[in-house]
Amino acid sequence: MALINCYCTLSDVKDALAINDINDDTAIEAAILAASRMIDDYTGRFFYKDGTTASPVTRYFTPHDWWTCATDDFISLSEVATDDNFDQVYSTVWSTSDYMVEPVNNPRRGWPYTRILAIGAYIFPAQLPQTLRMRGVWGWSSVPYEIQMATKLQASRLFVRKQSPFGVAGSVDIGTVRLSSRLDPDVEALVRPFKKMNGLAY
Repeated sequence: MALINCYCTLSDVKDALAINDINDDTAIEAAILAASRMIDDYTGRFFYKDGTTASPVTRYFTPHDWWTCATDDFISLSEVATDDNFDQVYSTVWSTSDYMVEPVNNPRRGWPYTRILAIGAYIFPAQLPQTLRMRGVWGWSSVPYEIQMATKLQASRLFVRKQSPFGVAGSVDIGTVRLSSRLDPDVEALVRPFKKMNGLAY
């Protein structure tokens, strides 16, 4: 199984579980993939790169006013264009002097941009659906350490759960604990600061 867009490695989890053989590699990789997507779902964002400067990815957004538009997380932009006539032809291509990206200080702490402002010759076609087209690199430049740690913890928990098919782990001697399908409390504490309160933009 290829670990695509995952936030920790197979060796990370095997080291955490003190596993030295390869017998469970497929099951551990499945747990890592599931844990990564659980964290995406919880935070309302993803922490990998989508696109490159040479091969930018196109996304569409609905501006809610004339001057600002909330977007998905992005690292850089190669094109901003608007559909001013609502004809699905994005004929107005903005110059870099026509817009600003915010929060301006986010890259200093390793976070992406999440908003674009109209500051030049154009304004956004407000309240018309999907009239803003943006091409660029989306997501995060690098996976935050907290997300890496959270993924390792959650993947370990998911993998161990297969040893407890009824959701209860432990023994009569040391006691039992019920395993939950929700995020581990420590995982939730690690990823909560990254939770996008307003969800993904469309």
